[in-house]
Amino acid sequence: MKITNTETTKPLVSILMNCYNGAGFLREAIDSVIAQTYQNWELVFWDNQSTDKSAEIVRSYNDSRIKYYYAPEHTKLYKGRNLAIEKVTGKYIAFLDTDDVWKINKLELQMSAFANSDYDLVCSNYDLIDPKSRFIKRANRFNKPSGFITKYLIDEYYIGILTVVFNAKLLKENNLNFNQSYNHIGDFELFLKLSENHKILYMSNSLACYRIHDNNLSSKKELELLREIKKMIREISSRDFYSRNLNLISKLKLVRQFMLLKLVIRKGKPVKIGNFFQFLSYDLVKFAKLLILYFVYKVKK
Repeated sequence: MKITNTETTKPLVSILMNCYNGAGFLREAIDSVIAQTYQNWELVFWDNQSTDKSAEIVRSYNDSRIKYYYAPEHTKLYKGRNLAIEKVTGKYIAFLDTDDVWKINKLELQMSAFANSDYDLVCSNYDLIDPKSRFIKRANRFNKPSGFITKYLIDEYYIGILTVVFNAKLLKENNLNFNQSYNHIGDFELFLKLSENHKILYMSNSLACYRIHDNNLSSKKELELLREIKKMIREISSRDFYSRNLNLISKLKLVRQFMLLKLVIRKGKPVKIGNFFQFLSYDLVKFAKLLILYFVYKVKK
């Protein structure tokens, strides 16, 4: 049974869909929104000057809740997300990219969670699927903490933007938006900042599907990501929250070092095994993963 809200004609949830040549999976993404058991939403579709049939697909839907906007200029992703946010009219904001899909009861369960708790942001587990929409695996094998979770997000970032719903006023109250200088970690940086002063609910059930493509992160993109994390560390170190919690900056530096070591090992470059021992007192799991990866690639050589 579909749930509607007849108390107001104003949409309660504004769903942001940023698109650049996303025609391939676009209809499946939009259909998953229309199929929601919770129906009080608007879809803010931000077309970043696509040259494929994306606009034609969107306009084929006869649904007044779907709002189409054509970008005045082609921009990078996070500037596009900020421009789309300016168009929302709902109380809550959610995100869905053109190649991902939602499960039918996603919004219903998350809006119920808001109604029965004091959380400011709700996210969930999600599935990984292939280009043919076949299940690969669950993104998170185990349940994750809820509440004030900054330290947990630094250690292991487990918020998938396709699962997030939060009150739009959080951005205005905290003078926040997506950092447009980033290409890869804009969502990580934004939700990390929100986590400093706001409670986040993590729902262990899978409510969405993230599509894995053949063009997964290349080594070049991974290096760009590592550079962005280094830049973010410099920027957030001056924030009062981290000056009171210096251990979090140290932890984030170690997480970056862990990612760098994994990349170096996979590329077959020489690495000193002694570099792994800094993780012994920090995270035995990461230490073990590095050792296993090291010996696996050594055997391959």
